[in-house]
Amino acid sequence: MLNALTVDLEDWYHICGTEDNATPSKWNEYESRVTRNTEKVLSLLQQYNTKATFFVLGYIAEKEPDLIRTIHRQGHEIAIHGYYHKRLFELSKEDFEEDVKKSIDVVEAITGERVLGYRAPEWSIRSNTSWALDILKKLGMQYDSSMVPLTRMGERHFAQYPHTIKTNHGNIWEFPLTTMRCLWENLPFTGGLPLRIAPYWYTVSKLKWMNQRYGQPGLVYVHPWEFDDEHPEIELPISRRFMHYFRASTTRPKLEGLLRHLKFGPVKEVIGL
Repeated sequence: MLNALTVDLEDWYHICGTEDNATPSKWNEYESRVTRNTEKVLSLLQQYNTKATFFVLGYIAEKEPDLIRTIHRQGHEIAIHGYYHKRLFELSKEDFEEDVKKSIDVVEAITGERVLGYRAPEWSIRSNTSWALDILKKLGMQYDSSMVPLTRMGERHFAQYPHTIKTNHGNIWEFPLTTMRCLWENLPFTGGLPLRIAPYWYTVSKLKWMNQRYGQPGLVYVHPWEFDDEHPEIELPISRRFMHYFRASTTRPKLEGLLRHLKFGPVKEVIGL
């Protein structure tokens, strides 16, 4: 079964929930490392002849258009991750629409191809921000990948597998973060900190089990900064520091193992767009 492989294309300082690093006016003070780290991801994908979806920050696309062209030229899907990496509950509806539209315009001008998908920073579509789906569909998005069936980070009642949701402008696909049921909760294990914490055998066996038992695809996600052997350190609250740095060096070997043992493709192919 074809599973979805995604890359959140953001730089090492794009960290939600921190006042200083969430201020775009300060971003020019930081060294950009996104191109060199993304090249490592691209090299690995090329080695295993695998295509992925890159959810691109509009801010990065505007600063690094050649990087976006390289990703597109190598056959990967370019979707968007917002412009300024703002979580939805930090934005008004009007600001969100402007943020998404600006990202679409920047990316489509670079690739010459229509953008189909969106992922909110920190998976921030929840019950109280579900209005975003209407706006996404209005702007031409065919799918979203921003929901988490998990208490606090998302909503536990959210569906676990890809499905369509009715909006005022038509149906939109939702491809939620992959989770596994554990007692009364759903737990993520296929990207970010959960992928780094989970034993590799657990991740690959659970994805295979999901494919075979339920006939459902999983979704794996990584960030280019997780491939940085010399990741700069920045002052962060303890919880954010743990989330950002803990076992980052395990991401590459775990992703390489998944590429060896499972089949992956971009989101648009997995849901048949």
